[in-house]
Amino acid sequence: MSTTTNTIPSVNLLPYHEARKAARRKKVYSLLGGAAAAGAVIVLIGGFYIDSQIEAVTARNAVLQQANAQMDGQIREVNTLKKDIEALLDRQRAIESLQAERNLPVQLLEELVRQVPEGVYLTSLKQTGDSFVMAGVAQSNERVSELLRNIDQVTWLDRAELVESKAVTMTNNLREQRRLFDFSMRFSYRAPEVPGDKKKGAASDAAAKPAAGKV
Repeated sequence: MSTTTNTIPSVNLLPYHEARKAARRKKVYSLLGGAAAAGAVIVLIGGFYIDSQIEAVTARNAVLQQANAQMDGQIREVNTLKKDIEALLDRQRAIESLQAERNLPVQLLEELVRQVPEGVYLTSLKQTGDSFVMAGVAQSNERVSELLRNIDQVTWLDRAELVESKAVTMTNNLREQRRLFDFSMRFSYRAPEVPGDKKKGAASDAAAKPAAGKV
């Protein structure tokens, strides 16, 4: 009796596996290459976009710098005009002050004629700068007080105060003796106020008024 043995032929699968691995590697490389290409395109587009934004910002900065330069020039012109205007105003005030000082003696004499009450006779008037000292005789001490109040009410005269008032006996041309009051008082010229000095002028008026009312 004979025995028959069947043998199965062997199949080599290595080439098949190698081919699959090669195909997978090729697919992975293709994906990596596509991703790299897509990333490069994105980076390139992003670079162009960023460059365009930088150019736009640079252009806006240039426009702003030019506008600032023009504004600085206008500000310098305005400051120059302000200085010129202030210089002209200073000259005008100086001219007005000189004009007022020149007309002051005549103006003062005309004002005294209006303010001196009846029964008061002025004998002297002296000026030292903006201050004046006036002397005279009055029929009564009340007339002296009236004169002091009248001068105190003149808007361009300031700090009127009585220096001295004493009773004296005088003899007239008819050799009649009369009791009179020899007095002297001082006051000063008040310069016109400029707009910036109104508060200061009001404060000085408030300080001067109580002293002026005492006789």
